[in-house]
Amino acid sequence: MRIFLGVLGWTGRLIVIVILLAAMANCTRLGLNYASLDTEGKPGAWPPIAETPDSFLAEREMWKQRLEDHVFGPFPEGVDAHLVSHTVIDEVYWNGKGTLEEYVIEIRGSGETRKFTLGIAWPKAEQPVPVIISQSFCGNQTAFAYPAMSPPIDQDVSDFCGGGEEGVMSRAVKLIFGRYISSPPMGQVLDRGYAYASFYTSELIPDSRKPARALMPDYPHGERGQVSGAVAGWAAGFSAAIDILEADPRTDAQRTAIIGHSRSGKSALVAGTYDRRIDAIIAHQAGTSGTALSREKPGETVEDMLKTYPHWFAPAYQQFDEDGAFTTPVDMHALIALNAPTPLLIGNGRRDVWSDPNGSWRATLEAAPIYRAAGTSGLEQDGMRDANLEADLVFWMRPGGHSITAQDWNAWLDWLDNVMPPGKQVPAQPNTASMAPN
Repeated sequence: MRIFLGVLGWTGRLIVIVILLAAMANCTRLGLNYASLDTEGKPGAWPPIAETPDSFLAEREMWKQRLEDHVFGPFPEGVDAHLVSHTVIDEVYWNGKGTLEEYVIEIRGSGETRKFTLGIAWPKAEQPVPVIISQSFCGNQTAFAYPAMSPPIDQDVSDFCGGGEEGVMSRAVKLIFGRYISSPPMGQVLDRGYAYASFYTSELIPDSRKPARALMPDYPHGERGQVSGAVAGWAAGFSAAIDILEADPRTDAQRTAIIGHSRSGKSALVAGTYDRRIDAIIAHQAGTSGTALSREKPGETVEDMLKTYPHWFAPAYQQFDEDGAFTTPVDMHALIALNAPTPLLIGNGRRDVWSDPNGSWRATLEAAPIYRAAGTSGLEQDGMRDANLEADLVFWMRPGGHSITAQDWNAWLDWLDNVMPPGKQVPAQPNTASMAPN
């Protein structure tokens, strides 16, 4: 791609950029409409979560199984993560604010092993620090704005993902999806005392339908069964990263957060459902099959998603009946509720109608009683624009579209400071073994 652009004149480059912008905009259907703030007359969650919040907590395993059977397929619970190598890349990263390092991690279970590279920027500190783990849509070279980092294992990343921080394609991507879509405000993150880790999801399962389906039968899995959806396989990367980072004495194991945007927001919610070591979750613009309810909705429908990204989900999800009632006996209010009591921030953009903030708000309202029953403060806001960044369950919505902005990061870091302060006592995690239905 870089050579191709180099031989083009600026007119040719402009044409290429316009084509790419159109293609990227089509991915998220960027529009000029605003998400409705009114819930009156809109369909509620179906089926209802449970007769009482306590009964939902007692039936967690049943609801997890519903999500596996009908939406995401099995989560590879119980697989082992092993450290293959650890390399210090830069001891004075980001003008000396931190240290940049890489861990090569191997996941082992039934089936084949799978390796991926976890990049991490550690702040300069004399005590253990909280860690934010994220997933990237490209390689670590882009996520950390550092070309000397190792390229993805067994993956070919084109210049569309980066081309350098000032590259033509990088600028085009940021124009559509926000300044921080490819990497965070690293100086701000390090200054606030957080370590930032990231891995490229396609190192685990390629984000392409045919290669993904071909790989899944051999993907490492546990007793829950073979992985049949990429979202669940990607979620296992969060758990594997935690396995390795918790063994590093620089990690404050009581303050581990995960962040996911868009498809990775779905993955973060799946990870939080199974891995109770996670201390805070940010699921940003996870939308359809993530945080938004699925029936009679604006923007992206389940049918739309399954036409374009069928490999993200279990094959059984194809049975969704778009023309009739919602036939799958579970919806995303249950996914949100299954993350209780882990603090959760659900991010949205007012113009991101394609991701359906209104449907995410209604799902959050349905899940809020479960959070309170699990011993947290729950949802402490009256409307979609009234985020309380001191609450354990937050619905955050800013102006703008499907992107990651400085406003997002400012809010996220403030919220993480509140829900993961040093020494905070967190609610006891539900004992799913004793809560299994008879």
